[in-house]
Amino acid sequence: MSEKTPLLQVKNLKQYFKVSNNYTVRAVDGVTFDIYPGETYGLVGESGSGKSTIGRSIIRLYNPTEGQIIFDGTDISGKLDKKATAALRTQMQMIFQDPMACLNPRKKVGEIIGEGLDIHHLYANRKERQDKIDRILAKVGLAPEHADRYPHQFSGGQRQRVGIARALIMNPKLIIADECISALDVSIQAQVVNLMKDIQEETGTAYLFIAHDLSMVKYISDRIGVLHLGHLLETGTTEEIFAHPVHPYTRSLLSAIPSPNPVVEKSRVAESYDYATSGLDYNAGSLHQLEGTHQVWGTDEDVARWLAK
Repeated sequence: MSEKTPLLQVKNLKQYFKVSNNYTVRAVDGVTFDIYPGETYGLVGESGSGKSTIGRSIIRLYNPTEGQIIFDGTDISGKLDKKATAALRTQMQMIFQDPMACLNPRKKVGEIIGEGLDIHHLYANRKERQDKIDRILAKVGLAPEHADRYPHQFSGGQRQRVGIARALIMNPKLIIADECISALDVSIQAQVVNLMKDIQEETGTAYLFIAHDLSMVKYISDRIGVLHLGHLLETGTTEEIFAHPVHPYTRSLLSAIPSPNPVVEKSRVAESYDYATSGLDYNAGSLHQLEGTHQVWGTDEDVARWLAK
């Protein structure tokens, strides 16, 4: 993986929101990671850790406060010209968390899915446009006649499939999935994630998979980044993170995963972690390279102490 050129490079990304003259929310504070073509990078952390803010900053729904974002060889962190904007809007797409709130209730599904084609003029005639919509509906498990229905006529899982189809029809290189399964039933979650994996095998699309369900992240992700209070604390392959977690916050997250085995679950003890009393300073230290792609943030003394445990 390291021999390839990254599709997306995020370097020291900071996203601050000024609330008043005396207070600024530091939602994302110096996050760095790469995503390679065709892989899934899982971004995990508790609610309010800055996961969705990172996704929205990357796709430029927010203007980054500081840092650099390089997508497919183009720096998209500053002011975008017309060419860069067109490339970004076609080659990077987003699947939002709430499948009902992100679909226009006054438009039919066919209009919603084909809106990107209309804006960027990606068809020669109406027949080609309809053929593209029909093909993408079939790819996400919906029928062509569904194009004439409104969002409220679908179930939650079907609406999320519409959101996936809207992203896929642009044939993007990267899809940012912002907790796209959290609002769905567990059985529907499995269907949607399996659909995303199948589409990735077929098209080679890369995913930034933002979630707080660690078991689902383990299933779909090639690499994982652990986020807390706007800081990326640990990153590595799925095997590295789950088999050898180093940072105490990562260990506390993994220890909270329930076991399907009642005997194991009865004896499971979740590790507690409180930043305020941990004695750690996320603004101090640096990123330490462990084995493979495994990296952890901290001071030399802290990392040595964690590894000794």
